[in-house]
Amino acid sequence: MKRLLLYVHFNKYNHISSHVYYQLTKMRPLFSKVVFISNSSINEQDYHKIVELRLMDQFIQRENIGFDFAAWRDGMTAVGFEELATYDSVTIMNDTCFGPLWDIKDYYLEYESDDSVDFWGLTNNRATSKSRYTQGFREHIQSYFITFKKSVIVSPEFKNFWENIKNYTNVQDVIDNYETQVTTKFLDAGFKYKVIFNTVNEDASHMLHADFSFYHPTAILSHRVPFIKVKAIDNNQHITPYLLDEITKQSDYPVDLIISHMSEINFPDFKYLLARKYIKEVPAVSLADKKIAVHLHVFYVDLLEDFLNAFENFHFSYDLYITTDSETKQQEIKSILDENDKNARIFVTGNIGRDILPMLKLKEYLSDYDYIGHFHTKKSKEADFWAGESWRNELIDMLIKPADNILANFENDKLGLVIADIPTFFRFNKIVDAWNEHLIAPEMNNLWEKMGMTKTIDFNNFHTFVMSYGTFVWFKYDALKPLFDLELTDEDVPAEPLPQNSILHAIERLLVYITWNEHYDFRISKNQVSITPFVDNKLYNERGDSAPHTYVDFTYMGGIKGAFKYIFVGPARAMKYIVKRILEKMTHDRKG
Repeated sequence: MKRLLLYVHFNKYNHISSHVYYQLTKMRPLFSKVVFISNSSINEQDYHKIVELRLMDQFIQRENIGFDFAAWRDGMTAVGFEELATYDSVTIMNDTCFGPLWDIKDYYLEYESDDSVDFWGLTNNRATSKSRYTQGFREHIQSYFITFKKSVIVSPEFKNFWENIKNYTNVQDVIDNYETQVTTKFLDAGFKYKVIFNTVNEDASHMLHADFSFYHPTAILSHRVPFIKVKAIDNNQHITPYLLDEITKQSDYPVDLIISHMSEINFPDFKYLLARKYIKEVPAVSLADKKIAVHLHVFYVDLLEDFLNAFENFHFSYDLYITTDSETKQQEIKSILDENDKNARIFVTGNIGRDILPMLKLKEYLSDYDYIGHFHTKKSKEADFWAGESWRNELIDMLIKPADNILANFENDKLGLVIADIPTFFRFNKIVDAWNEHLIAPEMNNLWEKMGMTKTIDFNNFHTFVMSYGTFVWFKYDALKPLFDLELTDEDVPAEPLPQNSILHAIERLLVYITWNEHYDFRISKNQVSITPFVDNKLYNERGDSAPHTYVDFTYMGGIKGAFKYIFVGPARAMKYIVKRILEKMTHDRKG
């Protein structure tokens, strides 16, 4: 059979997602010709990849005017209606779905052999009366996948429909005039259709609207529809973990493609995404061709040997960079390195910026490496054993000892950052909560703007943040390049004792989101210390007046002066926010 695929692509960040490559790889053998029509720009790397993989025969770049229907029209125009008539079938499709979950060849063979079918699709919508919520429409195939057989292709109705597609700028106009009409135009012309999952007589009493592809994804799976809508994942986040499990059970579709795409187009830390972001055990790989750097900030020299011993778990070559705050400590470090037969480059970076600013000051060195590990001699003055030693040891167990496997995971091009799971101290104690995290959000927004980020985010809308507790991380330099490019200096960071909601606290919480902006994903190295989730349940459901939201020991935060600062800074920020929102509302009301 001679088949044509007109495939429409759109990505708001001008990338081709990995699920698109998979989709076309699986479908390409079915078609004599594939026309790839992109309604968004794609970078040169993506273009060459799709060419090298032979996933298309013709490429059309266009603006997103008229949306999918105008794109399919332009695809047909480019092919020519005379040539279209030589095909046994023409399939119109877009990338708004994941799949194929199963081999779709059998569906093509089934409908091609069925003379009672002139065109077919995946799912349909039943006729709906006009109401305050909808314009009303007749029964129709959902347009993310429709295949027309030759009987339709050679008809005057087919050419007339597609040649008269207008470049609507309002998506609702496209839905009203084309998506809901593409079926009825051909039904009225005497043609017949079928769908894999006919929803017309299905019980929809439990649904807001009878759109099964959007509101009832479990039905999509049970009826073995080979594609599941991206919006179905987004709209059903409460059940998505179980949907992903079910897809894994029923098919061989790699659900990591779903995680990757949803992490890219949405925020990367939705709850259902986090459940799938533990680092995986992968086969060992040779790292001989990779340049690897380890940065260790040594403030507490007495802990240096602990880290040197932990680094013995590495089975790869690396360059060690050590920063410290004084020349005296530098000499002590040199002696310990000599005693342990270790080499390192040692820099005295001062006592400003804790471990973060010293790392950023190594920009000219670290930028040359493929993979970078960042660690520091972590202690806690407030409660050294409980909050310090346990925290440090767990971070070492999560990020340093399993480094071989972590770096093997970096073979995934999309992975840019690996952080540790939450240390147990923060699960037993309500130290990080939404009340205090919200105070850090303005500084995070400020840094986001300074870095000139391309993705839009407002950290004021977040309750808490997925962060690298203690800033122990492994990363690819490009994933955090905007942070290095800020070129922060000592003057940008407050002196010790550090205010509670400082620029350093903001950076600690920003790493995951910077990585996301740079089109990388992150993974979490699991804490092997097992604690029942009942602990978390009890902790985070405490009544607000039963205990302070955040424990603060001002002895190490400026004493009385620090306490006064804590009292005044928070309310001042709150008042600033209130004034800002009032002014925004007044401006909006005037415009309205």
